[in-house]
Amino acid sequence: MKALFLSLLLLLPFASHAGELSSDFRGRIVDAAGHPLPGAVMLIEHVETGRITRHVANAKGRWHALGKRSDGTYRVSCFAPNAQMPAVRFQGRVALGQVHVRNCVLGEVDDRSPAWLSSWQWRQSPGDRFVI
Repeated sequence: MKALFLSLLLLLPFASHAGELSSDFRGRIVDAAGHPLPGAVMLIEHVETGRITRHVANAKGRWHALGKRSDGTYRVSCFAPNAQMPAVRFQGRVALGQVHVRNCVLGEVDDRSPAWLSSWQWRQSPGDRFVI
């Protein structure tokens, strides 16, 4: 009985890391006026394996990709509803056990756009018209 109890105590520190083998992605897809775009699509590609998953924005423009591998580079592409070509693309590495937020604005953010959209602009490349 002591041996069983001791072995369980030895395994306990590893149990806390059991749920951290993956990462999640989430975000919102809106137009330049800040309105949600239901039906917009985010494609998530694990670059090293080539595995692609498709995630459709709900009525509030929100999308989720749960349980993605944390050991590589991802390419995230944002498509307007019914579009064949992505409006925006982002590529980067993901950290173990974290939630990665990728918001997408389909359209040009300008002075008529809601002020809260400007807080998303730090993620875009200089000269890029779109935000992700």
